[in-house]
This record gives sequence, C-alpha cells and structure tokens, in this order.
Amino acid sequence: MSITPNETLCRFSYDLEFADIPPTVVHKSKLLILDFLGIALAACSTEIDKPLRIMANAMTGKIPPEENSSNDSGSCSAIGEKIRLPAPNAAFLNGALGHSLDFDDTHAKSIIHTAAPVVPAAFAGAEEFQKSGQDMILACVAGFESEIRIGLAAPGKFHARGFHMTAIAGTFGAAITYALQSGLSAEKMSWSLGICGSMAAGLFEYLENGSPVKALHPGWAAHGGICSTILANHDFAGPQTVFEGRFGLLKSHIGNEEFEVEALTRGLGDTWETLAIGFKPYPCGHVIHAFLDAGLRLKERAKIHHSDINKINCYAAKGAIDLVLDPIEVKRKPRGEYDAKFSLPYCLASIFVRGRCGVDEFEKNAILDPEVLSLADKVCFTQDDTQDFPRFFPGVIEVSLDDGKTFIEEEKHQRGCAENPFTDEDVFEKFKDNARRSLSPGRAENLFEMVMDLEKLENVNTIGELLRSATNHRADPQSRSQNPA
Repeated sequence: MSITPNETLCRFSYDLEFADIPPTVVHKSKLLILDFLGIALAACSTEIDKPLRIMANAMTGKIPPEENSSNDSGSCSAIGEKIRLPAPNAAFLNGALGHSLDFDDTHAKSIIHTAAPVVPAAFAGAEEFQKSGQDMILACVAGFESEIRIGLAAPGKFHARGFHMTAIAGTFGAAITYALQSGLSAEKMSWSLGICGSMAAGLFEYLENGSPVKALHPGWAAHGGICSTILANHDFAGPQTVFEGRFGLLKSHIGNEEFEVEALTRGLGDTWETLAIGFKPYPCGHVIHAFLDAGLRLKERAKIHHSDINKINCYAAKGAIDLVLDPIEVKRKPRGEYDAKFSLPYCLASIFVRGRCGVDEFEKNAILDPEVLSLADKVCFTQDDTQDFPRFFPGVIEVSLDDGKTFIEEEKHQRGCAENPFTDEDVFEKFKDNARRSLSPGRAENLFEMVMDLEKLENVNTIGELLRSATNHRADPQSRSQNPA
C-alpha cells in the first residue's frame, strides 16, 4: 500500500531536526510566538476572557475557578491562571484568548490563522514534557508547515462552504506539535491525525448574529489535537487516509469540487510556508485591513473630515463581500464586538472618525458611538471580480464629499503580507502594546527577551511563570506602572 499524505506529513515532522530549519524560519517562528502571546495577554483585559476562563476550569471540575486555590490540577500554564491546568485545558484557554481579538497572524493563500492552534499545543507540550526552547520551535514549525498544506489542498473552498479552516487544519497542526514533544512514534502520530478528522470542526455561521463563537475555534483545535495525541499514545488508532480517503476530510467537506492531494506534501523541507505567514495591523477580519490603510492614508493626505463625507464606496471581491459587507444593512449596525470585527462599514467609519481601529474600538461603548454609526451608514460596495482574491486581500475605496469632490485610494497588498511586510520592530511594538494590558512593562520586556532567545532556553518554565502572573489591569490603569517588574 502506498504511503498516504497523512503518513508523509508525520514522517517529515518526526524526522525534522532543529539544524534542518533555516535561520530565517526559526526567527519567523519566534516572531509568530511573540505576536500570539501578546494578543492573548491583551485578550485577558476584555470581556470575552471570563467565559473562556470558566470553561477551561470547568473541564477540571472547578466551577467557577477557585480564586485562592493553590493546588495545580495539571502541569501546564494558562495565561492569567495562577494554578497549572491539564494540557488540553491550558491549550484551549490560550488558543481561544489568542484568537479572540482577531488580531492574530494569517497565511493568506490557505487563509489560516497559523499560530493560534499550534503555539498553545507546542507550549503545553514543552511544559508537560520539560522540553527545550529548540524543541518547542521545531514543534511549532512542523505544525505550521503541516496545517498550511492542508489548507493549500483546496484554497478558499472550505471557506466558501462555511467551514473555518483554522479550526479544521489547526487541529491537525496542534496534534503534530504536541505529539512531537510527547515522544510519539511516526506511526502513532499518523493515528492521531486520523483521530483529528473526527475532532476538527468550525463554522462561519457566527457571522449571522455576530456571536463570539469564532474565538473558540483555535482553542478547541488545540484541545482536540492534544486529545487525539493522548488517545493515539494509548493505542487508539485512526485512519491514515483521513485527508484523501473516500470519506476523508477533502471529499466530505468540499464534495465534488476539485482539490489537490499533492499540495498536502509538496515542498516539505524545501519550501517553508512559515515565511509566507503575515501579521495583522488591526484586530478585525483580515480582508478589511487594506481598506483601512487606504482610508487612513486618504484621510491624512486629503485632510478629510468625517462630517464632510457623503458616501464611501468599497470595491471588493465577492469573497470579501460575503464576509464583511453583506448584508450591508446589518454590517452598518454591528450588534456586538464580533459583528463589528467583520463589518467593513464600522471599521472604515472608525478610521475616518477616530483615526484608529484598535482593540479599544471594539468595546461596547465604542461600537455604539453615534458619529461612527452615522458614517458607517454611508458605506456601500461594488463587486470587483478583477481583484486577485484570495491570493491577496486588496482594498479600494472611493470617498465622495458633500461639495462634490471625489477621492479614490487603493491598497493592493494588505499590510503584514510578504509583499507589504511588517518589520521586526513592527512586531515588537505590537507585542509590547498588547502585552502591557495584562503585564507590567518590566514583565512584558522579560517575556519579550525570553521568546526572542527561545532557542537558548533549557525549558520554558520561566515563560510559564510570567504568563500565569498576567492580570486584568483595565480596572485600574495605574496598576500597570505599580505592578512590580
């Protein structure tokens, strides 16, 4: 019997050595880990933190979390939890927090948020099995390279059917990441991926009412990947044909549409897709970003005041329209945080009214701002089938003023992608701004230094201590400076 893509991915991951990974990929992986941790720390300061934290503790039998408990129920660190949790629980909370702001990285062609499912599983594995920083980086790289290729087998086709590919591919990536550090054999690793096929899930239906369900997806993927590995480690088998089989992932999820099985394994060890992962400048749907940069540039250059705007027309590809512009009446009046994050009218109006669209702009009071909503009501769209979507997420806006003047601005490549990349300094500043919402500046700096020297660490215990010390400083902004470094 021929070797399946599942087995090939597992054999590649199992055989991978740190010395095989190019320095550029190692460095990019550290940036991705840093970015993810900063976002998860920022999420601790938001309302979504509470239900996610209760759920992570509920899975250990603690409802609600015991504030003064000193008894660890596991060996892994969850951000802001003083006690350690079991690996699946810790990874669930960390993954959900890291995606809940919709501020995390994206591999554009596969349309996958890569770090949110993989880094929590990698960190849990490194803590539980006392692995080195090098081991954690290697596990992350194997997870990134694998989950991306699952998306590349049918780019955009899962999304068109309503499946969130991060939730699906991320489960497999998390399993590989955790399995590598647990010492699982290549054969049992392939069993774990077979099990993942029955664990992976995530739907875009949250768009219909703006509920925060999407935040769960990477957390549950990390949880599912770890659970699949634990099962496989105890001789619970799964199908090696989980991807291309008669009832496998590809045929079950995209039906009779074409897919490319070869993409699952193409270029392993030669083409490092990790280098193509982009960072996000705004905490909202990725397809919105180019429009926001175009709007900010136009606002500043033409000195446009929002009260003078008569109409803003957005030229967008159908895939972008489906996510952030349609139905336009609903998108103009977001019903909550997640609705706003996938509303181009709201985000663009925030840029023109406030000059920014950051974490604070998605709080309840900000979303209800009458000036912003009034301008959002003037946003419309025109479908543009000439745009190179989803290879890129471009944005074109036409702003018409009350005096008859019209301005057009275009951003061909969303900021953060390979064609319009973040600098290291961009990533560093984003991390520090996010991390300081839950850590003192001194602790944020310590975490930054440890992650950027990750390959030199014998273990990740000190990183875990810092993450467990995170607290919500938003109730008392002064506490950021008062919290000891």
